[in-house]
Amino acid sequence: MDDLIQVLRDHECPDSTFVDADPALVFHKANGSVIYDTVGKSYIDLCSGFGVMAFGHNHKDQRDLFSEQLVDTPPIVHGMGDVYPSDSKIHLIKDLVAAMPDHINRAALALSGSQAVEIALKTALLRRPKGDFISFSGSYHGVDLGVLPVTSRQDFKEPFQSWLPENRAHELPYNCSEEQLEKLLKNIPSGLAGIIVEPIQGRAGVHLPEPGWLAMLKDMSLKYDGLLIFDEVFTGLGRIGSMSTSFEVAADLVCLGKALGGGFPLSACCGTEQAFQSWPQSTGEAIHTGTFFGHPMSCKMGSRVIERLTTTAVIEESCTLGKELLDFLKNTIGDLSAVSEIRGQGLMIAIEFTVDGAGANMMNQLRSDGVITLASGDKGQSLTMSPALNIKKDLLWEALDKIIHLTKKL
Repeated sequence: MDDLIQVLRDHECPDSTFVDADPALVFHKANGSVIYDTVGKSYIDLCSGFGVMAFGHNHKDQRDLFSEQLVDTPPIVHGMGDVYPSDSKIHLIKDLVAAMPDHINRAALALSGSQAVEIALKTALLRRPKGDFISFSGSYHGVDLGVLPVTSRQDFKEPFQSWLPENRAHELPYNCSEEQLEKLLKNIPSGLAGIIVEPIQGRAGVHLPEPGWLAMLKDMSLKYDGLLIFDEVFTGLGRIGSMSTSFEVAADLVCLGKALGGGFPLSACCGTEQAFQSWPQSTGEAIHTGTFFGHPMSCKMGSRVIERLTTTAVIEESCTLGKELLDFLKNTIGDLSAVSEIRGQGLMIAIEFTVDGAGANMMNQLRSDGVITLASGDKGQSLTMSPALNIKKDLLWEALDKIIHLTKKL
């Protein structure tokens, strides 16, 4: 395994992959919620690829798709961006819009969550070219240049600050008051393009909105004639209990990704007819496109993901399991002095520790013990779990036993 890591040290961009993990870990194969490294050690996967593998690794839908494409049908395996669509792309857009709330009836496809957010920002700017954006502390909307201004972390933005627009993106505390928001809105001379928010913050450490806060954001976006954008790249498609938080609060634009492709690179910005009519009708040359947008294999997988989420009880069952997990953790380690808070919704749960870096240290120890989790929070103080929605309960509890054991030793 060390020789493979050395290849990265020698040839990959030095910022791309963390190569100093001890012991090293290089994934080789996976099945369900178990991953195997290149020397055969197994790991219980409690992050499901940042929530990408909603049904676990190598799910039956994936295997069936590969089999059908390679045996039954000569496959179309390229995307042609804005030129010629595949039938798979058309079916996915139809399926995606059908799975969203009734007020959402348009969609644009991309490859990554950042790209979906960029489409949302461009949509808002086409509608109000000189308008500004409001985002919130702790927010993570990607690190592409176009979306960096609304991502909170200064360490991501600072190296590229000279290229980023100044005074067009404003940040308020997550769960800010209505008074704070309105004070800012009254002082934006060019008007509001959009308010962008994660319905539950992921990378910041699973921070939940206070009751009524998202609805307040909707009211204020209407009052000041801007678009409300939900970044549900992480939280959407069943992760926190529904296909979209926009069923509860009617966002103008909804960004989806991660789980949408079932392991394939696929994302989408969905929105209202009114919002998307800000874009011109293509006359043969789109002003926003990409070679692999609408990639047929990815689109076929996306349709299968949506079908499984909407025709089975997987979301409801994952919510039940998530509540059981959350209650178990609170009852078992919630009162320990090392634990600041345990919070979450659905199968998106975080343990926040009282010491900075404790979540990162716990992640490293758990890796050695055969469990994959993720550190979160701006100081690595939290440990986040986002397992497959259908993770087997015995595997989950085996991993929890190890988390509890290590937490009690803090």
